[in-house]
Parts: sequence; C-alpha cells; structure tokens
Amino acid sequence: MTDDMLELEMSPTSAAIVEQCLSVTPDDEVLVITDPRKVGVAKSIATASNAIGAETVTAIMPLLESHGNDPPDTIADAMATADVAFTCTTHAITHTRARLRAAEQGTRIGILRSVTEDMMVEGAMTVDFETLRRRTEALADIVTDASHAHVTSDKGTDIEFSIDGCQAFSLDGYFHEEYGFATLPPGESPTHPAEGTANGTIVIDVSMDNIGHLDDPIELTFENGFVTDVTGGDEAEELRAILDRSDENAGNLAEFAIGTNPKAKLIGNLAEDKKLAGTIHFAIGDNESLGGTTKSNIHLDGVVRTPTVQLDDLVVVENGVLDTDLLDEHQRS
Repeated sequence: MTDDMLELEMSPTSAAIVEQCLSVTPDDEVLVITDPRKVGVAKSIATASNAIGAETVTAIMPLLESHGNDPPDTIADAMATADVAFTCTTHAITHTRARLRAAEQGTRIGILRSVTEDMMVEGAMTVDFETLRRRTEALADIVTDASHAHVTSDKGTDIEFSIDGCQAFSLDGYFHEEYGFATLPPGESPTHPAEGTANGTIVIDVSMDNIGHLDDPIELTFENGFVTDVTGGDEAEELRAILDRSDENAGNLAEFAIGTNPKAKLIGNLAEDKKLAGTIHFAIGDNESLGGTTKSNIHLDGVVRTPTVQLDDLVVVENGVLDTDLLDEHQRS
C-alpha cells in the first residue's frame, strides 16, 4: 500500500478519534505530540483536527528512552496550556508528571502510544466502540468493587494482591473527565494493586515494554509488592538490566489490567497486545497515574496470554476467556 493510500485508509479512524473520542471542536487549541518514528500517525490526527477547524499545532520531540519518561519541559508546558493534546509517541508518556499536570489544568489527552499506521486501519481499531465501551465500563465497576485478586496461568503465574479501595478505569477509547485521558487502541480496565500487598509469581509470556515480543517467558517474583527476582532467558536479563539502572521504585507492581477488545491482535506491540480480550497485563514502576502513591521514572507493561482471574469469589477470566455474559448482565442490572 502506498503512503497516499495508507493515509487515506487512516483518515476515518483519525476522524473518529478526534471528533468522537476526544470531542474536539473548532474552538479548541489542539497539540499533537510525536517523535521521529510516529510522524505518520501524528500527521493523520493533525489533519483530522484541522479538518474541523481546530487550531492545531504539531510538535516533534526527541525519542524518549523508555515508557514512563517525562517529555522535555517545552512539551510538558505546551500540554498544560492546550485544550486537547494527542500523544502519538513511541514511548508512552501516560504515567508521567507532565500528563498529570496537563490533566489538572483541564487538558483532554488522547494517548496513542506506539500506535503504527497499520494499527490505525485493522485489528483493535475496528471494534464496535459502543459495545466495547459498555463492557469495559461494566468490568471497571466489578474490579473497583472487589477487594482481593488472585491471578494464575498455565505458564506459572500465581500471584495475589489487594485491590481494596483501588479504583479501576474504563479505557474504552473515549475521554473520561474523571481520568483526564483516553487511550487508543481501546479496550482495557486497569487498576493498581494496593502498595506492598503483592506476593507470588508473574510469568510474562507475550510481550514486554522496551523489549517487544518475547522468545522466552520472563518470570518475576514479588514480595510485599516489589520484584525480588527476574529469571528466564536473554530477555529476562535485559529487563533485569533495565531495573538495575532505574530508580528504587522501578520494581513496584504498579498496574493490573484486563483486556476487553475482541478485535485486538497479538502483534508484539504492547499498545495492541494488552487490549486483547481475556489477556491481562501487569506493569512495574510508577502507579501515580492510576491513583497510587509510588513514583518512578518508568512504567513497563508485560502481557500474560491465558490467565485465570478471580476477584474475591468471582471468576471474570478463565484460561484467557473473558466472561462477556457476566459483563453484559452487570451492564443491564
């Protein structure tokens, strides 16, 4: 497909993101943030924003080293003054001080972390957004109401932690004022495990931020909420090296999230992998953007393909299958 054809194919998705998900109007000042690897997606979003008459500025920043790194001050300041900011970046700036400050200032933020041109035209972006929204909101309610989580998998995951009092989010592609952002592709309900409560083993067997698709699983051992051991092959060594050169909170179990999007594919890109219905992902590092109090300079996700998730006495995912009947029943009640 030629660049012109790909740009044409992306345009309906970009228009839906701008007009429906972030509700951009001609009166908005819009900032589109990108880096040298994601200019194509940013251009499509900026074109859609311009098309409805919004004052649109595109800013290309240097490539960040890792997910969770704050952007340069120039970008952070611009985010805080814009009405709407789209982050079409290779590395996520969702879990950063800059994103939190912008949200506090009222900026509506659309996160398109690691999104490629191909992802704009197939897979998770082609889902029925309204059905996904209802199911993801129902799951967020169920997670928020639960007190305890126990997650296992056929690859060896076996971990328990408290989620008592921890709000879950409905990241369904639409902007939610109480969160301050929307994420694309859509389809997950994350929360943060209560600090210091996670004990057991997580086996990441699909993909890991800053590494990509995994050839060998990475096994993480947790005690009282922090990583105490990382084992596996070369990719485990790579993750261990990342932790060793990061700050003291890099090993914090920062996030637990359940994917809800039936159209998502496992492509080795966390932006889409972690949205697949029935997968889960955990993150280590910063949890402040999810309502926690542990700050770190990184936030790295890792995907588990076939988990079983028990919340209190309720099984919401079994062997990688999300109980959509449960979600539909909850939504109707």
